[in-house]
Amino acid sequence: MAMRSISDLPGPRRLPLIGNAHQVRPGSLHLTAEKWADRYGPLYRIDFGRRKVVVIGDAETLNDLLRDRPDGFRRWREILEITEEVSHVGVFAAEGDDWRRMRRLAVTALNSNHLQRYFEIISNCTERLHRRLLAAARAGGGFDIGEALSSFTVDVTSALAFGHDLNTLERGDSDLQQHLHRVFHMTNRRLFLSVPYWRYFKLPADRALDRSMAEIDKAVGSFMEEARRRIAARPELREAPENFLESMIAAQETEGAFSDEEIIGNVFTLLLAGEDTTSHSMAWTIWSLAQRPEIQARWAEEASEVLGEQPYATEYDMIEGFRYGEGVLRESMRLTPVVPVSGLEPLADTEIEGVHIPAGTHLLLLHRHAGLHGVERADEFKPARWLEEDEELEAPDQKSFLTFGAGPRFCPGRNLAFLEAKTALGMIARNFEIELDPSAGPVTELLGFTMSPRGLRVRLRERAPAIAAH
Repeated sequence: MAMRSISDLPGPRRLPLIGNAHQVRPGSLHLTAEKWADRYGPLYRIDFGRRKVVVIGDAETLNDLLRDRPDGFRRWREILEITEEVSHVGVFAAEGDDWRRMRRLAVTALNSNHLQRYFEIISNCTERLHRRLLAAARAGGGFDIGEALSSFTVDVTSALAFGHDLNTLERGDSDLQQHLHRVFHMTNRRLFLSVPYWRYFKLPADRALDRSMAEIDKAVGSFMEEARRRIAARPELREAPENFLESMIAAQETEGAFSDEEIIGNVFTLLLAGEDTTSHSMAWTIWSLAQRPEIQARWAEEASEVLGEQPYATEYDMIEGFRYGEGVLRESMRLTPVVPVSGLEPLADTEIEGVHIPAGTHLLLLHRHAGLHGVERADEFKPARWLEEDEELEAPDQKSFLTFGAGPRFCPGRNLAFLEAKTALGMIARNFEIELDPSAGPVTELLGFTMSPRGLRVRLRERAPAIAAH
């Protein structure tokens, strides 16, 4: 059978010049693409102006493409171009040999051997989060729990990234956090604009972005100088660094492996990825729990057994006891993943499912769609399916669980994300009952670089017997 071309693929009706651009909004791109996949199948075409995009929603195909990186496929080239314009390139945006060099250190710094050393930071931040939620429960009324979870992950990530305690949970948003949010928002906004206007003139938002990046560079630069002084005073840190920044500087000093700009880029990447992905994953889990009192109750029972009279985990080994809790978290990640879609392009002409795909063609991968179609009773929230204790449901095929990607560029922060989320959510399950704030209206999905729950507000009640804050 002759190979098909992209023009042969089905898809929604296109208009001259603009294609399907009028039908898609960046904040809901994933929802529109998933709806069209249900209509046209797991392989179809859409156009953004003159740019042809092939959309793929089959789990097997997605795994094949993700595993053929970085030699066969790369992220959309716009990601690297915009990152170079906005900030410094880190492991997320890097490609080819640059990625290999940066990836090695990221994997080393974030592997499971270091998690026990990181746990003290996570436990301390969980104690602060407990105090903050306890105050909200006693105050009554609606509460923006997403903002509190964001502060929690900012505090953890900043301590792990460069050994600096921002303590936004108690002090409020830091200037650095606000600058990071602006950069994240503007980078995502530029990615989906068909005309790169900022290369010719700048709007007030673009000038604010430049100011934020200057402040971030200044802050990270000062943290680098502090780290160099610590290493000079304690040479043993070259062999056993205590945070990501010290790891990068030690590699720079001993191997000449990284420039200052690359160190800033990788610290910046860890700050952005560590905050946004984990906080939104926890927020979506809270949203799922708030609608299911019976699942809340079961995790609360497990958390009470694991933690006893303690309000939060103080020992690393305790986290392994949250088996049902991990099932809840995985089920939330399956149904509301923070990365429901991603973009790739082939480095050379290739063939996908019998279709000729020229080099440089934009591919849109539907991670959530693939996961939903690879699981029995996919729309049901069933944590037990991950525990192999539900006789009615088979355990999900791991190829359908693409929350952290797959292949060589699989997210190196996966284990850290699970450790943070299970520690914080286990504390919440142990100490609080959660319900949605009825005055807040429906929660909707908003896609930026990650998918966040827009409009999430909850009401918290202390579980009896009340546990005093430490």
